Amino acid sequence: MTTPDISRLSYAELVELNKQLEQQINAKRGEELKVLVDGFAKKLEAAGFSVTEGVEALKPYMASAGSTRKAGGGAAPVLYRDPANPANTWSGRGRAAGWLAAYEEQGRSRDEFKVSQS
Repeated sequence: MTTPDISRLSYAELVELNKQLEQQINAKRGEELKVLVDGFAKKLEAAGFSVTEGVEALKPYMASAGSTRKAGGGAAPVLYRDPANPANTWSGRGRAAGWLAAYEEQGRSRDEFKVSQS
């Protein structure tokens, strides 16, 4: 892969390129995670385990990963959900989720994916 020469780009062009790169990275990250999860699910089922059993077996890893979190934190409420894949959610905090950034890149509005508050 050849790396393009970006040294002649203006500041504004670099900022726009960076924005596009972040969106592409987020989208690819989501795709890669889906491939890994699909492979994990297939391996579990081939070995005679359910996906639920696999998730239960992962809980100790999830607990240790969250042990550095500040006390009293907790998960932020879901504000946005992907209608094509309801497992894709975003709390509205931090950088936009890859799936949402991809939709926005297609010209869709973030408001389309807002979860209605009951």
